[in-house]
Amino acid sequence: MNNIKHLENIRSSKVLITGGLGFVGHNLAKSLIHDYNCEVTILDNMLNSKESILKDIGGSPTFINASVIDVPLEGFLEHFDYIFHLACIQIAHSGKDPFLDLQTNATSTLRILEYLRHHEHNIKRFVYTSSASVYGNAQNGLCVESGPTKVLSQYASTKLLGENYTSIYFKQYGVPTSSVRYSNVFGNGQTPQNTYCGVIGKFINASVENQELFIFGDGQQTRDYTYISDAVSATILAAVHPLSMGEVFNVGTGTETSVNELAEMIIDYTGSKSNIGYHPPRDIDNIRRRFTDINSIQDRLGWEPAVTIQRGLKFTIDWYNNQPKED
Repeated sequence: MNNIKHLENIRSSKVLITGGLGFVGHNLAKSLIHDYNCEVTILDNMLNSKESILKDIGGSPTFINASVIDVPLEGFLEHFDYIFHLACIQIAHSGKDPFLDLQTNATSTLRILEYLRHHEHNIKRFVYTSSASVYGNAQNGLCVESGPTKVLSQYASTKLLGENYTSIYFKQYGVPTSSVRYSNVFGNGQTPQNTYCGVIGKFINASVENQELFIFGDGQQTRDYTYISDAVSATILAAVHPLSMGEVFNVGTGTETSVNELAEMIIDYTGSKSNIGYHPPRDIDNIRRRFTDINSIQDRLGWEPAVTIQRGLKFTIDWYNNQPKED
């Protein structure tokens, strides 16, 4: 398969991952180290993560405790073949500190791209990780890359701005870029101890503890939940495939799952005695329906999601049950 040939291009490469201690970041680092023998450097200010995650990654990545906002770039970026820019302020926090949100999600992107524009470097691809939240309330819930965007939060606004910078710097200055729009990524490593953990991590934790599962709204709102290994494989492929240059791709499954269905599956799979409790809707990410059209990444890059929501939930519950419990 041609994808195998393209993926081999990243083998033994020198890679920088900003936000590399985060949920997606540390899983990406783990795959690049163990599957592709990459020399990985992680840049993270540990705002929402811990250095102990490095033990889970294994393979001795280089760790730099610094913010992507102000880390010196000169003499630093030239060492890498690929940059995966995952550093961001989470959606739940972005409205509390919109200036930090702007700096982290967008200005840092511009800063790196501007540096690459004006300096000699060996970068084969700068991959920017965005979010399906940029679509807002898409018509009929279906999110298509060629369709309109409608940002409804600071987070979505700055993520889209970062995307636009990658597109501009590719088209106008030839900086090699790609972008991916993640749709509700979940799975192993998404610890509920993190304040900004996604709904699945929170539901699993509550279910295992036989506590109430909190649903905001009526639970009929839908999302497209993407298992972590699929998000990682799509991200790496977007970095190496020639047809991804300068493009943006949805990363999801194309399947709608309501929050009610999600809660019921988790209670069933854990054998929990938990109840479901309904609370007023939140003022963030308050979108009725959202699922992604993945035809573009399927047709152009040959990527397919490998894990269904059902299998992914079972994998995640097994992972959670095998974690040492904190006192």
